Amino acid sequence: MSAPDREVRLGAAPRAPRLRPVLTATAGPALVLLSFGVGNRWLTLLGCLLLGAVGVAAATSPRVRSLAVRVDVPARTRAGDVVEHVVHVRNTGSRDLPAALLRLRGDGFAEVHCGLPAVAAGAVVSVRVPRRAGRRGLSGGPEVVVEACDSLGLLLVSGSGRVPAPVHVHPALAAVPVLPAPPASAGGIDVAGVRPFRRGDGASSLHRRASARRGAAGQGPGGPGGPGAGLVVVEREAEAAGPLVVVLGASGVEDEVAWEELVASAAALVRRELASGGAVRVVAGGATAAGPGALDVLAAVGAPEPVAAGVVAARRSAGRSGRVLVGELVAGGARARWGYAS
Repeated sequence: MSAPDREVRLGAAPRAPRLRPVLTATAGPALVLLSFGVGNRWLTLLGCLLLGAVGVAAATSPRVRSLAVRVDVPARTRAGDVVEHVVHVRNTGSRDLPAALLRLRGDGFAEVHCGLPAVAAGAVVSVRVPRRAGRRGLSGGPEVVVEACDSLGLLLVSGSGRVPAPVHVHPALAAVPVLPAPPASAGGIDVAGVRPFRRGDGASSLHRRASARRGAAGQGPGGPGGPGAGLVVVEREAEAAGPLVVVLGASGVEDEVAWEELVASAAALVRRELASGGAVRVVAGGATAAGPGALDVLAAVGAPEPVAAGVVAARRSAGRSGRVLVGELVAGGARARWGYAS
């Protein structure tokens, strides 16, 4: 999404009426009428001053609905980390906006309010706002609220709008789960071919020619009858480093705390694999992604689902040389169980 597409024009924010402008607006006419009845010029003057103050406040009322706001934020972060939000405020109106109050809230980050400098007509002001990420999830963007007063401080005008700024909040740091020993890959079992014996070949790959499928009998490194005569080397397919596919789910258990701990453990495992240069993929909540996108899946996953369907999709992703690792919540204290799918 380009920057202009993420710019939102603020609308009117609902607010309860303030007592001060209401009293000022009603007291002025009341004092003028009272002064006519009692013939007091001072009451007339005071009433006219109050009416004039209301007029000045209305004339200098800030036009917050002429503001267009865009928020720049990193696409990924981690729960508990402090993220800098850069708020760009553009004044599309013909009147300058005085210094105002800026609020960011309602998007999974900590609610923050700070000062917004005056914005001249047609100008853009940028404010950097640090905010702490809350729970994991997919944040759509904050609600931006701007509050400004007139020159006399009688009228408080508010404008608000939901600004799109998607952020994947990954699970917080956790310990890597203790995993069972991985199953042996089938890649090292298949025979790729045979060749004559050469000096330096390991003994584990040597076979007598009677079990070989090709080659001239009696040939060794030293010719017929030389060392290694009657021996061949069986070459096997290289051990392929297939991807690690992680599947998350539950077996009839609904424990939000245990589920969050399982997701955080899976995220720690994914981070370790990525740091070591390994290939890793996550299947959870009907979504799947590899590489850094695997953490995005863990950020957005909702309630746990049965792992059966996920294992089927994981086997397709893993192929012949990959491994399917299942993290599952099981009954008995809602504990997590890790194991490789057979």
